[in-house]
Amino acid sequence: MSVVFLALAPVLVEAHTIPGGLTLHQMASAADVIAAARIEHVGAEPHGAGPLPPVEARILAWLREGDTKVGKIRFVPHRHADESYVVGEEILLFLERRRPDAKDAAAVPYQSVEAIADRIVLVPATRATWIDATRVYAALGKGARASADPAALGRVTVSMLGSAEPRVVTFALRDLTLAGAAPLIGEADVPALTALLDDGARPATLRVGLLMELERRKLVPVGPSWIPLLRAAPPNDRVQVIRAAAARAFVPAVTAELASILEKGERDAAIAAARALGAEGNEAAVEPLGRAVDREPEELRFAALGSLRRVGSPAAREILARVAKSHADPETRRVATTEQNLLDARASAPPPAPAPAGTSAPSPSSGTGLGWKGITAGIVAVMLACLVVFLRKGKGKSE
Repeated sequence: MSVVFLALAPVLVEAHTIPGGLTLHQMASAADVIAAARIEHVGAEPHGAGPLPPVEARILAWLREGDTKVGKIRFVPHRHADESYVVGEEILLFLERRRPDAKDAAAVPYQSVEAIADRIVLVPATRATWIDATRVYAALGKGARASADPAALGRVTVSMLGSAEPRVVTFALRDLTLAGAAPLIGEADVPALTALLDDGARPATLRVGLLMELERRKLVPVGPSWIPLLRAAPPNDRVQVIRAAAARAFVPAVTAELASILEKGERDAAIAAARALGAEGNEAAVEPLGRAVDREPEELRFAALGSLRRVGSPAAREILARVAKSHADPETRRVATTEQNLLDARASAPPPAPAPAGTSAPSPSSGTGLGWKGITAGIVAVMLACLVVFLRKGKGKSE
């Protein structure tokens, strides 16, 4: 999973970040200067592909002074579309020194770490929360700390996961994921983190991301905690949680809960559950999927047929054959025939070549039809979704 987020790391140019690519910890560790500031001047738009003009800001509070103590600071911004700073806007600034040979480096010595679109706007309701959080990360020091002192970053991460500001929590969760196998959290942190999982006031998608991380780190059993998440997910998050639970469909209790949603849930949830049940060899899903192929709407029937093909068992094949031959709806018959042909093609494909001597194939998780590859794919999907949802929500609240 860390590979996905590493792709969002800084690039070695003056426009150094990809939108959404840095967490609060990463911005703080990269910056020579950190401050709360008010934008006072934004230069005119360049003609053509010219460089962006410097931005001038008045410092309101220093969080890391570096080697400057001026009241105003000028820096080179960077952006990836048509974003612009707003005069009078209060933001957190994360600035790093420009290369000495950069044009106008003497007059404009700094460049922003974050892109304009990723700026953190300070508004009265959350200003103190953001400044306090940034001070904590700034205190960790400049430079990467996850490998050198995982315990320090871990303590901060656990604290930030409990923040009331969704974007702060999202940053902390990404730090946890990016740390890979580094022991940022351990058994002692489980009670506090499981309390967050059980907190229905917190966004369901964020709780899903935290649960996946706890399971990945083997700090909680795989599967059981999904049941309350699936049952308590609010309507706006329900489909997203169901999709994430597909990575745990090999757990009998999760399959049973998804089957219940398939049979009793509202339209979109039922369709999502039909898709989520389609794990190879998930025999327990065949019966409820078989009932779904005779229900409305047709999208639900098509989702169930696709999942039966992915299950691929003899019982699933039998249902596909029946629907392809005798279903009342012609389009459903056509889809069933297509799924049946795909399944036959998979069965007739030559087996994979044996691994070279001295190597071993990766083993799937014990008792599962999915290996860690599938699980990691689910984690990636949910974390990216969390990132998009909560960056948008955070900006909506701030702006």
